[in-house]
Amino acid sequence: MSSPRAREAPSLCGSGRADLRYRVAMRRLAWAIAAIAASSIAACRSAPKVEEPDAAIVGSWRSTNGVATFTFSRGGLYELRLADKPRPVMGAFTYSPKEGTLVLQTRRESSVCGDDVGTYNARLSALTLDLELVRDTCDVRANALAKPLARIGPGTGSPR
Repeated sequence: MSSPRAREAPSLCGSGRADLRYRVAMRRLAWAIAAIAASSIAACRSAPKVEEPDAAIVGSWRSTNGVATFTFSRGGLYELRLADKPRPVMGAFTYSPKEGTLVLQTRRESSVCGDDVGTYNARLSALTLDLELVRDTCDVRANALAKPLARIGPGTGSPR
């Protein structure tokens, strides 16, 4: 008869050959994770640079009927404050002075017209901004921009 001590539990490390395979597999896995991390970092660094908008449009503007105030920032963001809305409409813009176009895209989480895009023909002078609707899926913004905008400040404020 065998004694209770005769059978020992198998070693946690296993045989020498299995232990070697495990270590090789873990090293390969570590190298694979390092390669993925390095390529992710490289991809982040190669992101296209956001072009700064034309300085002529940067600043604060108010509609001549007083219902809306626009602020265009150097970072390519805009903020639209409407007299009858408690929260501003925010988004990104691109202004092309050569083509005379202004494209506004509202942020998805905006309380009004989330993720809507509007395109306008823009005539810009030192003190006025006249926008002619080309197409806008946001009626609230289109109505706010139906009247000319007058410059009220240099736009030191920066929309978030």
